[in-house]
Amino acid sequence: MIKVPKFNLRSFTSFTLAISTIIMSWSGFILYVAPPGRIANWGTWKLMFFTKTEWQALHTIFSYMFFSLVIIHLFFVNWKTFLTYFKSKLRSGLNKKWELLSAMFISILFFIGTLQSWTPFSPVMKFGEKMKESWEGDFTVPPVLHMEIYTLEKLASDLDSISPIELIKTLKENNINVKGINQTLKEVAADNKLTPSAVYELISSKYKKQRSTTTGEIPQGIGKFTVGSTARSSGKDPLLLIKILKEKGIEADETTTLRSIADKLGLAPRDVYNFLIEK
Repeated sequence: MIKVPKFNLRSFTSFTLAISTIIMSWSGFILYVAPPGRIANWGTWKLMFFTKTEWQALHTIFSYMFFSLVIIHLFFVNWKTFLTYFKSKLRSGLNKKWELLSAMFISILFFIGTLQSWTPFSPVMKFGEKMKESWEGDFTVPPVLHMEIYTLEKLASDLDSISPIELIKTLKENNINVKGINQTLKEVAADNKLTPSAVYELISSKYKKQRSTTTGEIPQGIGKFTVGSTARSSGKDPLLLIKILKEKGIEADETTTLRSIADKLGLAPRDVYNFLIEK
């Protein structure tokens, strides 16, 4: 009879901790350079076969797995060793006081420095933002931020005199399965193995969007809009917007964000957006 080796919980925990650490680190790096949601959730962006939403899910779930395994590792697998070590340190005092103080100091420094945008923490985050925005020229941007969560009913009201029923009929005529007017573009796209961008392109090729600036409906995240994406969403010439900003004393190009412009003008990004599209 073949003897089945006993399952070793310590080895299992160590291996799984190592794997989850690798996946957490790699997914964290991917999310560091991934495009903003307005691009990733609208088009066909994928990196290493996975979308941004899938990378976010992997990062979150494996973070929880890592935390759970650390608890198992400390309190179930090595609880005797951990308890003995803890008691001995309480009796004799910490022998590595300087190391502990140094670790606490470095951790506090990184924590505060990150929140206060000190150098070198701020340049690291700014580099990540530039990497995210660099995807913009390669992928389509929705006419309105987060349009992928628009329901078909809301989208129909935003088009030129079209009812939700007529919109659904058009989609079904193009072999797009639709469950009802309360479905979002993202849900319709997922059910049909398409992107929200592809579904919208099919609709917009037949129906025209009503001419309105939706000034009062600007969603959050407008500060991450660049001059280029603002021009595309409003149908303006980017060179014209750059000229308008130059007249205001602001040197900008198509990659300049509205947040950076707003900071220089002492305005909110929303005000800069409205100012530019109304010109």
